[in-house]
Amino acid sequence: MEGAATASGGLLGAPVAIPYQAAMFQLLQILGTLAVNAIPLVGALWFGWNVAEVLILYWIENLTIGVAYTVRLAISTGTNGDTSPFSTTWFFAMHYGMFTFVHGIFVIVLFGVQGGGFAHMSTGFAGPVLAIVCWQAMFLAIDVVRTDRFRGRSPGDMMFEPYPRVLALHLTVIAGGWLVGELGAPIWALAILVLVKTLSDLVIGLVFAPGGGSSAEALAALRKRPQP
Repeated sequence: MEGAATASGGLLGAPVAIPYQAAMFQLLQILGTLAVNAIPLVGALWFGWNVAEVLILYWIENLTIGVAYTVRLAISTGTNGDTSPFSTTWFFAMHYGMFTFVHGIFVIVLFGVQGGGFAHMSTGFAGPVLAIVCWQAMFLAIDVVRTDRFRGRSPGDMMFEPYPRVLALHLTVIAGGWLVGELGAPIWALAILVLVKTLSDLVIGLVFAPGGGSSAEALAALRKRPQP
């Protein structure tokens, strides 16, 4: 296949052809993940953000991912059809919404109210939020175009795609946030929390990349550029 690379590592060890475009999309996902995760790191190191601000920004990121995936499921339903009696899109929106709501209450009460984070909120928080929303919107638009509106990807399969990353985010952020708070929220501890969360995002994103193959296959495809 022109513009594709074949590498081992598929199911049962069978070779898998990874298109160059899919590899480029995976590279874009990596760069976007690094850029988005750099926002709280810059906030903590140069603008004096506390742990509550970092965790609230992560919660907003989690919320935007849920909204973006709800749109994905709605588009996939229109493209591929969904014969289930209860819409997969609405089920995902309700389940993910309740999950995110509980997470938000936990962060607000534990870190914002009890931890006193709201009393020391810095200004300029709208810019980072807008950057995260714009990134998710751009990533969604590119994903829609490259997959021809998610043709061949059923809503039932797609609805589980964001959960590994979200679960890892919750465990990393909440446990790490509690530890940072217990240490008195020093800058170095916040920086470590951001770095651990970034690594978690990268690993989960590569392992569970839908239709993109493994990272080794993606790198093989990038090395073999399509011929003009």
